[in-house]
Amino acid sequence: MSFTPTTEADAPALTSPAAATAAPEPDDVEYPEGQWVAQSFWHGDAVRQAATALDHHFRQRQDTLVAMEVRVYYVRGNDKVWLQPDVQVVFGVKRGNRSSYKIWEEDKAPDFVLEVASPSTAENDAEHKAREYASIGVREYWRLDPTGSLMSSPLEGYVACAGSFDEVEPVARGQWLRSEVLGLELRSARQAGATVVVFRDPETGEEFDGSLAVLERRRRAAEDRASAEAERRRAAEDRASAEAKRASAEAKRASAEAKRAGAAEERVRALEKQLRSRAAHSPPPEDES
Repeated sequence: MSFTPTTEADAPALTSPAAATAAPEPDDVEYPEGQWVAQSFWHGDAVRQAATALDHHFRQRQDTLVAMEVRVYYVRGNDKVWLQPDVQVVFGVKRGNRSSYKIWEEDKAPDFVLEVASPSTAENDAEHKAREYASIGVREYWRLDPTGSLMSSPLEGYVACAGSFDEVEPVARGQWLRSEVLGLELRSARQAGATVVVFRDPETGEEFDGSLAVLERRRRAAEDRASAEAERRRAAEDRASAEAKRASAEAKRASAEAKRAGAAEERVRALEKQLRSRAAHSPPPEDES
């Protein structure tokens, strides 16, 4: 995680996205892409896995951006003030390549931000960074301690409230924390010594953490579901085809029966006509008296 602090010379006050959009942008301002160096193996693993897990989870949504270590510029015309979340999720914007994220171009701030703490950044993340994120309109701010020694708890979540953040309470007094923004539940877990974020879909109960083993398991499960769904569709098509054949045969039988009934009625009418004709041409009966 990288961060350039706001100074009074750079920005007299934290600027809201709406105000930043209205400011003129000099033609010669460039907004460099961020540089990231993992603070440790555990720090890097935690960041990559969280970003991978979320990107995979939202992969079917073209209006959801998941980014890792991309600078967020929030003052138009000022390339000296920026934030660089370890992981960010933005809803309502198009997926696609970006070298930086400019709030005035996207017309919104990130919805979800995750910072993975390191000894050099933990204090700044907890205080100054939280105020910065709140000021630009981030809806949820989460912090993870990959070592288990930098924070009072390994995973903390905060939701925006009146210009600051309120801490997220555990779900039903358990170990899971609910992210209303993501529609997921989060907890921390130790993995090969490091602390990582585990996500759970409350609708399905599925847990995932972005590790290769989990992604492979999810891929196989998705393939199995797709295969089972294809088999159900084939079975349904076979049943529909058999039903159509039965209906066609029944229609043919009904048509044949109608033809037979029509022919019988025609024969009856012909016979009645013949009888009436004979009766009309027969001599009257003789009077025996």
